[in-house]
Amino acid sequence: MGRLDASEDMPELVYCRTRFAALAQIEAWTVEAASGAVLIGFDFPFGYPANCGLPGGRALCELLGGRIEDAADDRNNRFEVAAALNRSLNPDGHGPFWGHPARLNMTDLQTAKPNPWPAHIAEFRAVERGLKSIGIQSVWKLAYPASVGSQVLMGMSAVGRLLTRPSFAAARLWPFETAWAECLDGITIAEIWPNLFYPHWREDSRVAAHPIRDAQQVAATLLALRAADRSGRINRMLTAPVHLAPDALTAVTAQEGWIVGA
Repeated sequence: MGRLDASEDMPELVYCRTRFAALAQIEAWTVEAASGAVLIGFDFPFGYPANCGLPGGRALCELLGGRIEDAADDRNNRFEVAAALNRSLNPDGHGPFWGHPARLNMTDLQTAKPNPWPAHIAEFRAVERGLKSIGIQSVWKLAYPASVGSQVLMGMSAVGRLLTRPSFAAARLWPFETAWAECLDGITIAEIWPNLFYPHWREDSRVAAHPIRDAQQVAATLLALRAADRSGRINRMLTAPVHLAPDALTAVTAQEGWIVGA
């Protein structure tokens, strides 16, 4: 994870061993910022495909917060929670959540992607359908390379805990609570995807200096967003996508969420 203030040129990167340590670091950085607009980005979706039976944004944080058990050493029950959600979302079939370590024996959570896919549940959100060609993964995939599903379960539960802290009492989740780019004062918490920025910044010396790819992606994302802020483009990156039909835009704002800069 990392930080880059508007007046600085070199990203500050920190490795946190646990989610609890990461939340503490985020809060410390936010308190240090003291005043002005703060944008906090998390690399996981803030919602699921429309009409799947799950909410997005703060409501998803609350739902998962009531089910996820997240210990200080990162031990958790995410696969059991996913299996229980499968039973409620698709009681007559398999999925939509899938993927888990082979050592686990789970009746309601398959190791492989359901085939056929549940007809009444979309596999991808609107924003992901536009990015599939460059490798974005489905929110339902919980394990294996490049998966993001487990990050959603654990991440949104953790964001919910963050929102209960006094330092984040006035924080807003983008775009659910910000009217897209209309209410960006104070603390804005948004979904990011480093692959939107990394290919364009990977040769920058401040990015290439890091030997670990994950660190490079964090640095690239920070530099890209800071450059957009300095050039006045950041508001456009946080504005509602103009190509979506009104009903699709409503679904994105109410349930699915969006990726900054997509």
